[in-house]
Amino acid sequence: MMRMRVCLFAIGAACFAQGPALKQVTWTGWFADEGCAGARLTAPVLTQTNPDCARKCLEKGAAPVFISEQARAIFKVQDYRSVADDLGYHLEVTATIDEGAKTISIESVKRISDYQGPSCARPKKK
Repeated sequence: MMRMRVCLFAIGAACFAQGPALKQVTWTGWFADEGCAGARLTAPVLTQTNPDCARKCLEKGAAPVFISEQARAIFKVQDYRSVADDLGYHLEVTATIDEGAKTISIESVKRISDYQGPSCARPKKK
């Protein structure tokens, strides 16, 4: 899906310019909060943020983000309410991204590793 916009020149001619393209991706990475995730991109090896700290920041209103291993970038998460439930897991997500806006709309999430984080925050087995 692409957005189109019409631009008019002073002489009255019209042209069509493409807006930012939405792209379907399947990536691996981690959910985090916006404040802590940025520092991850400067490290030689990408890793997750502390899930307990991220949970606290999200509860205080920080924006949820996805740290993508393939894009080596951070994308703000749009309309996915289970970010906090998936903190601490290495994930594979299928999503639509808007590279211009640096946003990601999650369609599906698959946990590809066990929980990695402080044992006091480890989810109870059901």
